Amino acid sequence: MPRYGSIGGNHGYSQLRRIHNEIADYEYDELDVASYGGLEAVIRDTRYSGFNISNPYRYEVMKYLDEISEDARKAGAVDVVRRLPDGRLAGYNTDMYAFRYLVEGSVEGKKCIILGTGGAATAAARALREMGASGIVLVSRFPEMTSQRLVISSEVESVKLGDMYEIAGYNRLHTHYDAEVLINCTPVGRSPDIEHSALSDHRITVRMFSRLELAVDMIYDPYRTKFLQDARRLTGCQTRSGLEMVIFRAIASRNIWLGKPDDMDEDRRFIIPIKRRILEDQLNIIAVGMPGSGKTTIMRRYAYELGLKFIDTDEETEKLMGDSIPDVLSDSGLGEDYFKTLEHQALREACKNRGAVIATGGSTALNPINRDLMRANGIVVYVKRPLELLDRRGRDISINYGLTELFNIRDRVYRRASDMSILNARIFGERRAKTGEGNTYNYELKGFVYYIARKIERYLNEIADNKWT
Repeated sequence: MPRYGSIGGNHGYSQLRRIHNEIADYEYDELDVASYGGLEAVIRDTRYSGFNISNPYRYEVMKYLDEISEDARKAGAVDVVRRLPDGRLAGYNTDMYAFRYLVEGSVEGKKCIILGTGGAATAAARALREMGASGIVLVSRFPEMTSQRLVISSEVESVKLGDMYEIAGYNRLHTHYDAEVLINCTPVGRSPDIEHSALSDHRITVRMFSRLELAVDMIYDPYRTKFLQDARRLTGCQTRSGLEMVIFRAIASRNIWLGKPDDMDEDRRFIIPIKRRILEDQLNIIAVGMPGSGKTTIMRRYAYELGLKFIDTDEETEKLMGDSIPDVLSDSGLGEDYFKTLEHQALREACKNRGAVIATGGSTALNPINRDLMRANGIVVYVKRPLELLDRRGRDISINYGLTELFNIRDRVYRRASDMSILNARIFGERRAKTGEGNTYNYELKGFVYYIARKIERYLNEIADNKWT
């Protein structure tokens, strides 16, 4: 059976192996360059018929190749290597093909800004030019050095990047606030550092792009990066994750290795089912809502029924504090600020999981940083319960506010933070008291859990069937 491998990249969260296993019948390994003694030693390993190449090796690999495709010359980088029948090595670039799919119909006549100047950024810039973008600006931390960098081109042997596109530093980005398309090709914001974005790390708010229509992030883990969340929340623009692009690149790699012609219409049929399965495994199910709304009870049973890991962030916060939440909040030496700090820490650890079920405390979603954490790799479910049915036993949830006022404040936050809401207006097991029927509590709770599961299934199908994030 043919064997292929992945070189470079963040293998800890890579989906490439899974994608390749779903689209073709060959073996696929993730390879460690250091254990081979260098990049050249890896690609000379004749046990492998080809490789996917990720940063930081997309430029270096080119010096070991016997042939380079036209798209790779245009992009100035190689992300796929194929061992030809005569043993020679040929390099290709699939970024342009995959990027065209991701942004088709959205960039013609638009001014586009690309954050980053690496191989993926150069490929995106080339694709944007061919798709009719009206202006293309590449943003670099070191614009002077970037403008002097040489890239391979099909028209001439070498050309300076600054001769092909406008190069700007982040300190000059304010001169391009009229851009309509914004694309992140940097690794900033990739798991596990999901609280960062290339813009916010340079103290730039996406709100200044008043004409923004589309924000694209090449990162696919987390699914909703801070960059995309900021763009959606502050400008209302469309957002697209890099997940579909990484799937399309894997398909294009397979086509190259197996000698299949590219057919975008044929290839796109793989996107939806693969994306759906990846999202199901990658996204946590996270419950928010008022204290006493039933989040913990319902989501604990949800996890049990579906065989998933369950985490209660209130319990995890109490472990970190070494005391109960009410005791810490009433302690003048500790208090609310101490609690919120450790509550955030507990949530951050919980959100590092994949495909887990997480019940949060009633105040967790009030912190905007926590909301971004939950939505990064999560489907956020608002468990809403009528005020008169809230379980207030052992919960002093109206110390500073009346219950109605507290609900009115928090309800707006929960709705903004969530992907869907669930009305929990039931008292599970109530029928038993009326009819004497046994075990109705478990029967009714289980039925409610599967109602939620069906709703989440529909949501997963919906986002898998659309490019929006």
